[in-house]
Amino acid sequence: MYAWLQRYDSLLANLQRHDVYVYLRAEQDDRDVADADADDALGNAEDAMYARIIGAARDLGAGTISSLTAHAPLASFRHLLLIAFEASKHQLSAAETRTIATTVRPVLETAATSYKALRAGKDPIASHQDAYAALLVTIVAANNGIARLRGFAGAPEASYFDKSLSPASVGRTLSAVRSSHAYAQFEEVADSAPKPDYSPPPISIADAIPLILAAEQPMGTEYAGQYRELLSPAQGRLEICTDPHCDATGFSAGFSRVTSVAYFGDYDGSVDAARAVAHESGHAVHRQFMNLFQPIAAYNEGPHFMFESFAIFNELLFLDHLYRIAPTAAQRAYYLNFFLNDATFQVYGSAGEVDLESAIYRGVADRSLRTAADLDKLATQAFAKYDPASAKDPATAVYWARDRLYFSDPLYDVNYLYAGLLALRYFSDYERAPATFSKQYVALLKNGFDDSPAALERKFLGINLNDEAALVDGADRFIGARTATLARLYSNETSVR
Repeated sequence: MYAWLQRYDSLLANLQRHDVYVYLRAEQDDRDVADADADDALGNAEDAMYARIIGAARDLGAGTISSLTAHAPLASFRHLLLIAFEASKHQLSAAETRTIATTVRPVLETAATSYKALRAGKDPIASHQDAYAALLVTIVAANNGIARLRGFAGAPEASYFDKSLSPASVGRTLSAVRSSHAYAQFEEVADSAPKPDYSPPPISIADAIPLILAAEQPMGTEYAGQYRELLSPAQGRLEICTDPHCDATGFSAGFSRVTSVAYFGDYDGSVDAARAVAHESGHAVHRQFMNLFQPIAAYNEGPHFMFESFAIFNELLFLDHLYRIAPTAAQRAYYLNFFLNDATFQVYGSAGEVDLESAIYRGVADRSLRTAADLDKLATQAFAKYDPASAKDPATAVYWARDRLYFSDPLYDVNYLYAGLLALRYFSDYERAPATFSKQYVALLKNGFDDSPAALERKFLGINLNDEAALVDGADRFIGARTATLARLYSNETSVR
């Protein structure tokens, strides 16, 4: 068993090494169909391998897995086998998998491609609402069908399970966010106060890199050192792609035995673009820590909400640095407002997105949702729970058509909700005790995913992931304190105006 698992892990690392390569090539040229197809083929091979692990775990059973992995050397694969056993409870048969691959997956891929083509046009969303609605309803119905085959009530429940979350936890989190007041307070200050007469000049990538590096310094030499390695021109690990056929996106890549990289295909010099580079750099540094210190390839991958929490924390470090080095009150107000816009959207904006998307899946399932008008009404109702003022904005009604992830990566937004809450908790703990937090945080990054998210957050950072109300309350208090600072900056009219 141990030799078999080692073979799986080694082959996974080798497949991922090839996958990183062809994925990068495909992103560098959106006409490169061969590498895109190779990326899909490698992904399918990895899925087929993991299906063998799931089958073995199902055959062993939880009790046998526990006894087999009670001692070395199999103890190192305990978590892999246990999560595979849980996955086996909802595994499709080989025939079902082939049927879905042949009939449903092409429909989902075509719908996502059609959405991308619609958004690439210059026509406003409102002029093609029926087309957007038809695509989204098709995607939702297909995903609900796959989820029911797996034994779930619908796609949201299946997606939460796959992300190591639960419908009950998501429900508690949304309820806590709906009861909070920090976002309304921030909006009141941001909307009613006099605005600073300041607009930042474009930030070249050559200037953005030193700013990102300076933002990492308070986190200590080990953390900051990984960013210096990543962003050093001599290393060639950051690609700012400027070819007209580059995919206009940002991402990181890396795995066990694969040095991590960061890619950005739409850098325009804005503060938001520099923030996004800091975000993707956070992903790449996390991947490199795992590459260097987590020897089991399977544990270099885990729940994406934890991945996103590390990247969001890094973008908050960057935005906070811009705020702290700003020389005037007007500039400090600008960057603090930018920081708060980012922080509040991660939690409160994501909550609205999650609430709306799950409601769409329920509405398609019970056939109460059929048309663009139905989706407009639902979007207004969903966001009104978190931001009543938004219900008056006509743009809110068509938010369902603007959220790219609804079409290209359904039910991904819940990752940002949890990631935002965790990132704000990280930032609060970092401000309270930088040296202590940095040591524990880097240890978590190095460790990878050899246990459940709740166990890892508790072990390394003392965070109770199951106390959603406390996480929301902590985010509320942090945002409230920063909002009060912003109000004081805005009130200093002689400096701000």
